[in-house]
Amino acid sequence: MFFASLLFLGSIGLVAVVASIAFESVVATYLFPEATYVSGKCVVMETNLGEKQLDGGEVRYQPMILVHVHTKKDDYYGWTYRRNPTWYSDRETAEQIVAGFRPGWEYPCWYASYDPSTVILRRSTSFALWIVLLVFASFATIGAIGMFYTLLLFGASAERRSALAKSAQKIELIGDLLPPSAYPNIPSGDNLTNSPGVRLAYRLPIEVSPAWWLFATLLFSLIWSGMTAVFALAAIADLERREPNWFLILLTIAAIAVGVWSIYHFLRQIALHTRVGPTYIEISNHPLLPGRDYKLHLSQAGRMHIKKMRVTLVCEEEATFLHGTDVRTETAKVYDAEVANFRGLVVRPGAPFEEQLHFQIPPAAMHSFKSSHNAVHWKLLVDLDAKGAGRQVRSFPIIVYPPV
Repeated sequence: MFFASLLFLGSIGLVAVVASIAFESVVATYLFPEATYVSGKCVVMETNLGEKQLDGGEVRYQPMILVHVHTKKDDYYGWTYRRNPTWYSDRETAEQIVAGFRPGWEYPCWYASYDPSTVILRRSTSFALWIVLLVFASFATIGAIGMFYTLLLFGASAERRSALAKSAQKIELIGDLLPPSAYPNIPSGDNLTNSPGVRLAYRLPIEVSPAWWLFATLLFSLIWSGMTAVFALAAIADLERREPNWFLILLTIAAIAVGVWSIYHFLRQIALHTRVGPTYIEISNHPLLPGRDYKLHLSQAGRMHIKKMRVTLVCEEEATFLHGTDVRTETAKVYDAEVANFRGLVVRPGAPFEEQLHFQIPPAAMHSFKSSHNAVHWKLLVDLDAKGAGRQVRSFPIIVYPPV
């Protein structure tokens, strides 16, 4: 939650600063006035050297250049050099600056598009702008790194990584592994057997990690919030010029509503998944064979009260076909056997719920299969309903081979 807030603050701040300068918002013209100036050409009409005497008798000198600015709207004349009056104690320095501008010649200059009379011939470095950009960029960077690291940890905890390293050498990994080349239409199980478990031989990967859904939600929220900030600053700039664009205002209000909802949805997903925690399933053998019993170790981490949690063995058939000019894919569940059913569990941080289970692949089971138009998928599903976190279904694919 902390890193997500930093990421949102930094990203929206960067977009707001850049957009406020682009639209010459009142905030930007007040905080970073010279950053909003546009470049142009000025004709020097006359030069002069201003003088003033301080209370101690010292004399200060100011370069003064009379310029002519021609814009699409009108012509402007004014004495200028820098935005803020610059007084020099050294007369020779001031004279050298004045000598650098010849009457009748054209020189580059900068001025505010809404008030060309604010023309300047020397543009100062806006340290305040760079500091603000650096602060927001730091927030966005720290938030992004923290969020990326947090999303990575959704799939594996530090304790698990440590346990993996210790247990990997103690577990027999041979199991019932069969040569995949003998069954070209059976999906490869390489990705299912490359992660050793802590209690049993293999830890199954989750089919659709919640981290990807969270990342997609985060990306949508950031893009939408940035777009909304641009709309809002454009609408404010129109209002400042007393030229309101009511369509843009209504569009901005609608975009703000969607943006607030997307941020709320993302933060809620973070809270829910943080509360539920990762689910681990380990099995004793892989691939699996019909008619045989296998061990299953279930581990559910988090901080929640589970109203009910059901583990099932599922087989689905998938068919892809042409319907007119459309390509359709339909899936039907052909086998659904309950492995375990728990109710009223309390899971606390550092004390995950763990249970050793058994399941059997039915003797007449169709083996896993995949072709260009048809497929048979076997999977273990963990369907849990936690108080305050709603229902979540996590899927762990497995491979079933033909009987040998």
